[in-house]
Amino acid sequence: MAKLEVFVSHRTVEAKFADALRAHLTRDFIGIPNFFVSTDVTSVPAGSQWFDEVLAALQRAHLLLALCSNQSVKLPWINYETGGASARNVEVIPLCHSGMTPDDLPVPLGMMEGVLLTDAKDLLKLYVRISAMIGSAVPDIDFDALSDEFKALEVEYMAQLREEASASGQSNRDSIVQDPRVLCVSSRQYIELGFANQLQAVLDAFPKDLRHDVVTTSSDLVRILSTQQVDVVHIAAYVCPRSGTLYFSRIELPLGRSVEDEEDFVRADALAMLLEGARTRLVVIASGDSLALATGLLRLTNVISPRDIISAKAMAVWVRTFYATLRTQTLAEACELAAAQSRASMKLLTQQVASPIKMTWDTHGAPSGH
Repeated sequence: MAKLEVFVSHRTVEAKFADALRAHLTRDFIGIPNFFVSTDVTSVPAGSQWFDEVLAALQRAHLLLALCSNQSVKLPWINYETGGASARNVEVIPLCHSGMTPDDLPVPLGMMEGVLLTDAKDLLKLYVRISAMIGSAVPDIDFDALSDEFKALEVEYMAQLREEASASGQSNRDSIVQDPRVLCVSSRQYIELGFANQLQAVLDAFPKDLRHDVVTTSSDLVRILSTQQVDVVHIAAYVCPRSGTLYFSRIELPLGRSVEDEEDFVRADALAMLLEGARTRLVVIASGDSLALATGLLRLTNVISPRDIISAKAMAVWVRTFYATLRTQTLAEACELAAAQSRASMKLLTQQVASPIKMTWDTHGAPSGH
């Protein structure tokens, strides 16, 4: 039987919903659906290679499933993917969750018949439609249990959103980091892929007089963070949107699985311990939106992460503006100016502490906090 090519469009941080959907549909329809999960590739530098992969998958698609939350429906790329599918007469089914309902969908998604992932009857309708497309009987599964699984994912996701919203309003927005020591974290694979997607322009955008180093292995990262103070850690590497794990070894794209026998990675909780020891005041997650990593770090540092897919060109402008401004302005002011100058949707989440911290440097270059 021919494969049913299914394109799943979703926000990166909602990857667990896409994972559950893919796992159940693959099992219940005995492997007939073949999935392309679009934002699995967004931790690769956005550019021609990434864009070509998305376009090729849209050309193959017979069905597009769009995961729709109050956050995702505002993203340009979600609407681009659904619009591209509709233009080819590919059926688009909006799958609503986390407060979004089919009745609340904006136009044009609201003109399509949507499904509520936490409603067993709606899930049955989805299975009926897919069964009709492949000419099979509807699988005999427990739709109540499936809806309960999506409800549990909603609880986890909404808790992360609340923590993120709380961090957006913390008073530590007045932190200042003058003459910062910056550690840029990447991987050999990320850099190799990035050369085709103008990543070099981002690396070249760091101010020449900025004290910064680049590491591409976990051992180098551990060595520096264990022995030195690092004010800013700038991550330009693959970050798993589900767990927040930072990978240095080669991964399989678009699935994000390691392809090497000896994996080289740092888990989110281990990274948090290293950052605490290095007295890191800011982590910039430049490679992709990861609520799992961002919210896990907020108890001990500030975090800046993207809200959408950002091109290398825009990121280069953001990097140049942000790190030049950081010398004299607060984190909030530097981030806001860089976002306005670059049009890159980078958002500051401030450390959840009781009182603001300011960092300055004395005439001998030694850090002092007060």
